[in-house]
Amino acid sequence: MPMNRKKKLIRNIITILILFIVFVKGSGLYFTPLGAHRDSERSAHYGPSEIVHIEDFEKGKYIMCRYDKWFSCNTVNRRLLFFWRFGNQVHGWEKDVTIPLNYSWDRDGSFSKAFGIINDKNIKKVEVVLDNGTTIYQEDFYENMFLITWKSDNITDFSGIRAYDGEGNIVFEKIYPRRSNPNR
Repeated sequence: MPMNRKKKLIRNIITILILFIVFVKGSGLYFTPLGAHRDSERSAHYGPSEIVHIEDFEKGKYIMCRYDKWFSCNTVNRRLLFFWRFGNQVHGWEKDVTIPLNYSWDRDGSFSKAFGIINDKNIKKVEVVLDNGTTIYQEDFYENMFLITWKSDNITDFSGIRAYDGEGNIVFEKIYPRRSNPNR
């Protein structure tokens, strides 16, 4: 009994959909940024974490999270127009409550971020210092977490971080020695 055109069309569409789904799942692509984030945590045996803040950037999204006594800022990148793939920083950093501020920073291409969690309730401003003297700050926090982003072609431009109380006094400061890098 020969198949008519309509049945062949339906069969081919179903076959294409199945192959498409297999391709997407096998290539590490996801339909949503949260799906990519969730699977990146699962692949690292971390989480599931509580999402505190999501921020867009040119290549995708930063997803700030906390899990138990850790904090993290996962990068999820947009791929092939409407797919997503997890980037870096899925592993958390352990929160040390003996210091006023826990932080980390990371770079992916020309996109940089400094993020962390505030342990001292007196901190009202967090400031990132770049090698060229530029400062970038944040005063509105996300449930005692911060995310400061910048774009730069300088691969070693993070110089340090400061935190201030409401009166402008430095509560926390970590400034690194200026690096001399001939590749800048």
